[in-house]
Amino acid sequence: MAVNYAVMKTKNPGKNAVAGTTYFHGRAVKTSDYDFEDLAGDVQMSTTMTEADVLGVLRAMKAYIVKALLAGRVVVLNDIGRFQISLKGKCYSQDAMAASDFSPSAMITGHRIVFRPEAKLKNAIAGALTLKRVTSEALA
Repeated sequence: MAVNYAVMKTKNPGKNAVAGTTYFHGRAVKTSDYDFEDLAGDVQMSTTMTEADVLGVLRAMKAYIVKALLAGRVVVLNDIGRFQISLKGKCYSQDAMAASDFSPSAMITGHRIVFRPEAKLKNAIAGALTLKRVTSEALA
């Protein structure tokens, strides 16, 4: 199987952009979703567990991942990757406000869940990655 990609126009490729120049880049295009049920069905075919067993484990894992992230922990799935919470917020200078006056409701504007893949996962993808160009509607 190959990863589909399309060539897309880029509005702002960075600080070295030349005014009046049109830029393009390759972007991965998804073919479909692969959800818990799909994963459970595939795992069932290669193990002695039933699809219901696998779904139960996956749903329990999700609940415990949420619990660990909310407790400020980094969730490490060996050979797969790490999940952790990252915060977005406003910066302030020491002259503008003392650290003791920091108000999280005013200064922290959002959060993300960050996933960092382990080297083994990255290497498995890199070793098997092939690309297939698909039509780009952005160029039509």
